[in-house]
Amino acid sequence: MNRFAFISLFVAAPLIAAPLTWETLIKSADDDVRYQASKKRANIATSRNTKLWDKLEFRYKLDGFSFAQHDFELRVTPKAFGEGSADRAHYEAQMAYANAQLAEDRAILLYDRYERAIHYLMRKRINALNQELYQINADRIEVLHIKSGSANFNPQDLMSALEKEASIRAALISDSNSLQNSEKKLRHWIPDFESIELDSSWLPTMEDIESWLKDGVEVNDNFPQVAMAKGKMDSEKARAKQDVASRRDYISHIGIGYSMKVESLMKKYKDLDAYDISGTGVYTDYADEWKEEMGCEASNVTLCDGYASILVPDKDSRQTKDKFFLNVGVKLPFFDSNKDNDLRNQVADLDAEGDYMQKSRDVSVKVNRLVEQINGFLAQWKVQKDFADKVKAGNIFEQFAKDAGSEPLLLLRARESAVESELNAAKLETDIYDLYLELLQYAGQLSKEGVQNHLVGGLK
Repeated sequence: MNRFAFISLFVAAPLIAAPLTWETLIKSADDDVRYQASKKRANIATSRNTKLWDKLEFRYKLDGFSFAQHDFELRVTPKAFGEGSADRAHYEAQMAYANAQLAEDRAILLYDRYERAIHYLMRKRINALNQELYQINADRIEVLHIKSGSANFNPQDLMSALEKEASIRAALISDSNSLQNSEKKLRHWIPDFESIELDSSWLPTMEDIESWLKDGVEVNDNFPQVAMAKGKMDSEKARAKQDVASRRDYISHIGIGYSMKVESLMKKYKDLDAYDISGTGVYTDYADEWKEEMGCEASNVTLCDGYASILVPDKDSRQTKDKFFLNVGVKLPFFDSNKDNDLRNQVADLDAEGDYMQKSRDVSVKVNRLVEQINGFLAQWKVQKDFADKVKAGNIFEQFAKDAGSEPLLLLRARESAVESELNAAKLETDIYDLYLELLQYAGQLSKEGVQNHLVGGLK
């Protein structure tokens, strides 16, 4: 082999399709876009934003357009009393509901895959039994053709055999179409498999299913649909508690501020007399303005009596600690409508509890009905299986041969009865698996993550 041929083979190797197995089929549920979207939705629903306060705001106040005095305040609206615990309860309820919804979504995806795979296996088994029945009937037609000239030949037997041949041929066509449709469905989930290698050992036996259902099934809050109803109930109750807690906002706000003055911009009108602007006075720089305002023309301003309002600088003589201030708002809960709100919350709680109890009852009724149906089918399956086992053991063949002198039609009838019993048993098993799979979905067994056999775990 030359180098280029080897490279071509190496590149083409990953393109070779692998057979479809139970593991790859179950793994496809994890990669399903619907499951990925459900996981994202659950992550969003369960993400929690820790809230330390209801509102935090920065306030600024300008005292006058001289821009000399500025007030800065950081104001916090604290959470109401009990609101933190109500928020945690609401978050936990939302998380439980989201996880239950995720479990239900995964169970639905796995149910579809298990149902189609089991249908494919059981239909193959039914198809094999129908082919065996077809061959037995063909042998019967051949024997009847040979006996057509004998005295004990009954044309009605031949007509019945021909009609049965058409019926079995139609069943074989139905089997073929059903298998093709099942394969198309399986390829919808895993498009590139080369063959189907689903091992029937993954299926639980009828005896195992019977033992698991012997004591019935008790519905609890772990069932996804019940868990969703409970999560919704808890969420409604937590939301009502949040509503109650939000009305306990007795402290509306707490603010810490700082008052700043710009001395270079601070000026105010002050009443000055002659002694303020002369000699050792503080405002000697404003002597000319004072004299003009007073109309004083004396060389000695002390001879001018009276006060003049002069715009002079204003210094901030406050201590640093006095520049900070505290702002607190207290709510006075008089004549409010809290009692009416409490009554509405109680009604909402009762409605949520009623919905939860109704869903729990509905699931319990459905589960009990499924258990009864499965047990009824199991009883029928035992009868069919016992008869088929007796025929296979050879006792009935020997009895027919002894009584009829190895009459071929009677021997064919004995074989046909055994195969028909096997066929009826297989159809009953199909019904049992369908109901059992639905029961597993209700119980949340199909919600378990990872590649595993969800069928053999039972309802534990």
